[in-house]
Amino acid sequence: MASDVVSQNHGSKGIMTFYPTAEEFKDFSRYIAYVESQGAHKAGLAKIVPPKEWKPRGSYDDIDDLVIPAPIQQVVTGQSGLFTQYNIQRKAMTVREFRRTANSEKFCGPHYDDFEDLERKYWKNVTYNPPIYGADVNGTLYDPEVKEWNICHLDTILDTVERESGITIEGVNTPYLYFGMWKTTFAWHTEDMDLYSINYLHFGEPKSWYCVPPEHGKRLERLAKGFFPGSSQNCEAFLRHKMTLISPSILKKYGIPFDKITQEAGEFMVTFPYAYHAGFNHGFNCAESTNFATERWIEYGKRAVLCSCRKDMVKISMDVFVKKFQPDRYELWLAGRDVAPIDHSRPTPEAKEFLGESVNNINSSTPTWTEATAQPARKMGVASLLFHRTLSPKDTLQVHSYTLEKQQQPHTQLQVHSYAREHQPRHLQHKICTPSHMQVQSSTQTPSCERTEPQPESKMVLTNLALNESEAQSLLEQEPKEEKPEITVPVEAHAEVEKPEVEPTSKSAFSPTQTQPSESKVYVDVEVEQEEKEEWAKPLTQLWQCRPYNLQAEKEYNKSMGQRAPYCSICMLFHTYHQSSSGNSCMTLVNRPGGRQWSKPLIPEMCFNTQTSKTNDSGEGLLSNPHLAEDGTSRLVSCAQCCVRVHTSNYQSWYFENNTFLCFTSSQDCCLCSLRGGALQRANNDKWVHVLCAITVLEARFVNITERCPVDLSAIPLPRFKLKCAHCRKRMKREVKGCCVQCSHGRCSTAFHPTCAQAAGILMHPDDWPFIVFITCHRHRRNKTSMRELAVGQRVICKHKNSRYYHSEVVELTTATFYEVVFDDGSYSDNLFPEDIENRDCVRLGPPAAGDAVQVRWTDGLIYGAKFVTSHSIPMYLVEFEDGSQISVKREDIYTLDEDLPKRVKSRMSVASDMRFELFTQNDVKQNSKRQRVINSRYREDYIEPVIYRAIME
Repeated sequence: MASDVVSQNHGSKGIMTFYPTAEEFKDFSRYIAYVESQGAHKAGLAKIVPPKEWKPRGSYDDIDDLVIPAPIQQVVTGQSGLFTQYNIQRKAMTVREFRRTANSEKFCGPHYDDFEDLERKYWKNVTYNPPIYGADVNGTLYDPEVKEWNICHLDTILDTVERESGITIEGVNTPYLYFGMWKTTFAWHTEDMDLYSINYLHFGEPKSWYCVPPEHGKRLERLAKGFFPGSSQNCEAFLRHKMTLISPSILKKYGIPFDKITQEAGEFMVTFPYAYHAGFNHGFNCAESTNFATERWIEYGKRAVLCSCRKDMVKISMDVFVKKFQPDRYELWLAGRDVAPIDHSRPTPEAKEFLGESVNNINSSTPTWTEATAQPARKMGVASLLFHRTLSPKDTLQVHSYTLEKQQQPHTQLQVHSYAREHQPRHLQHKICTPSHMQVQSSTQTPSCERTEPQPESKMVLTNLALNESEAQSLLEQEPKEEKPEITVPVEAHAEVEKPEVEPTSKSAFSPTQTQPSESKVYVDVEVEQEEKEEWAKPLTQLWQCRPYNLQAEKEYNKSMGQRAPYCSICMLFHTYHQSSSGNSCMTLVNRPGGRQWSKPLIPEMCFNTQTSKTNDSGEGLLSNPHLAEDGTSRLVSCAQCCVRVHTSNYQSWYFENNTFLCFTSSQDCCLCSLRGGALQRANNDKWVHVLCAITVLEARFVNITERCPVDLSAIPLPRFKLKCAHCRKRMKREVKGCCVQCSHGRCSTAFHPTCAQAAGILMHPDDWPFIVFITCHRHRRNKTSMRELAVGQRVICKHKNSRYYHSEVVELTTATFYEVVFDDGSYSDNLFPEDIENRDCVRLGPPAAGDAVQVRWTDGLIYGAKFVTSHSIPMYLVEFEDGSQISVKREDIYTLDEDLPKRVKSRMSVASDMRFELFTQNDVKQNSKRQRVINSRYREDYIEPVIYRAIME
């Protein structure tokens, strides 16, 4: 091959550029093999510039009427180089309309001097003015007669899927078109099943690419998991969601190698297996892309970690490839023992022609794999392909804007940071100009969190609450505490302290009083005991800060907490008493030599490292912890004085001998909450704070991340100290000042101290950057497990066919059977009735076998081919409204009368009037001489008494 190779990185090969001749350009698979023989695959990305005389299409003047069926608006939230991208579907538009929008003053690209200038402007403005992306449009712009590098039929081994099984996978072995504008982005990801991909830029402005070499892909995954622990816990392969943006500055800071390159119109970009890549468009353009494969990919496909939380992800059974191209390893593969490591630097076997190896079976003009396809072969069974793509993105949510770079504030200033996730209640919102927000309902069926994220278009006005030093100090001052006994511990105590014997338990509910010995000297206030009604608060009677200090009660509480999962007083933040620990590997204790016990901490390192600017001496970022073993476990130690138990990865102290240490804080109170007990660290104002509270309060910052102290509280906004805790406000004899956090759902104003929330069973889990903890109050914790079964005759609230909610009655309980199928085009449906299957009497014979071919009559009256997956039996309730109409609904669509209703239900709640249920048929317009009056739109969503409503209308 005589192609020119141009390196993008001086001193290393980096991303290579190839210039094939017209003759070399004729054979796609052979040229890809040559590219790998030159080592281009090591960078994960390569550019191929086709011969000047080659054109994929004669003219692009006739595509203006091409329809983009589901353009998406890309809303980006985040800060400091770490962002999350959400796709909001827009109405269909033609290419002509898209071009006009892309070139409009609102969406056109900025003036720039060079690529570095444009790159800076991209990352600086990525959260503003969400662009529209015409992505995943089925089709091609290639002329049919074009044979060379035609994305419609590259004729690689991936086409084995189509030939052997007859299944096409949209965007994988069929082409997709992408219409971009300035700032439209493709987030960090690898291809489906870690395949190769090819992208041709037909026309328009350039496209910039970033790529991490495959050998460093795991490092990028670890970095992403560190900053987005919430997403990582929900899905191991969350980067396949294509929602995570990480800027080059962050990659440099954390030592992740990467390369970048710009693709011009008329150029090809090829990504290689397991190459993480991302990028953005400079302006209006059109690209075409698909996936392909070589023999080298088979090993990657066999080991690809797939997304398990979504149905719109691609899964390809590798059986057909292993049996065809690796017959000697087929039995090992079926037995699950084919675990050879992957050498990312090794080129594909087809490249041996260019490496001076044996070429007996190589035809210079034919890809090597075609010899295998020419041999007589038994037709394989249909590959287990589950391909699900939906035009309606699932990542839609409520969006409004308050994204701002977190700034360092002097210790005497308290500032309301715009990215603070706890939404202010009404008495607190006058401090901030809250922008209007757009609401997009989530399309997922599973219980999901309504999150509030920035709408970059809006502008936020902040009010800095500057206080003098005395005022700031007074905010954290407690009421005068009663005299506490001074505790001294002799040095010999280290050897005499008994290590709590821990027995793993699978109980889901726990009260610490169960383990307290009867002879323990605990101060008891009979009056308070009689008044306390809630179980969770009874063990805390002697721990409220308004009570006299009781060391014995605190020791007993800490000891009992250390004997129950998660065995660490700090990790309790993410594991309430009401969560079951059975079957959770994180709750398993590991006994090691010396009587030491280890377990996996629940607190990600990112919860302590709240600033991406933190680096070590070598200039690299810190997201690792020296106290974590290779298996992710950390040693458990107990305080010799107060018996509090912690992971060494969560709490640093001076003494870690004989599984004990001294915290020196047992006589101190946390200045952010109203409870004693637990692990404390020194704050920057000569106060003390629970490590749990410091993690939960977003604005609190660990100054020394390694030592976990001191904790800087100066950035906590003043309004947060004025919030009233929903759990302890009625239990305190006198007001104890502290700092509350709020429920993370929408604009829920429910507030609580972090320790109160943890004790009361409030669900908290790690969130994604820039947030730390996602909090779900009891009102928003409606899930299937908490839904009680309904009885016939029970009064409930349900949605009527007119989209409003009314009181109704359960009249019948039934069970409905739904079928799930995957259509031949890759789409799916999981709510088919048995009667929808045309080629089988499913009502009489039951469901087909999994994998059977079926004929489905769709809602348009046409019949489509599909593969049967499974059947689902779902309880259904027949409810009857006061107008006599009936509807059959699922349990999650019904609300009981004693249940807290979501705001969306309250806003559409109505009551049938005595005018023969006129409210059910409000679409009927009165026919009279006067124009009908319409209620003010401001109050259209509010409930109005029928009598008042009639008076207004009259």
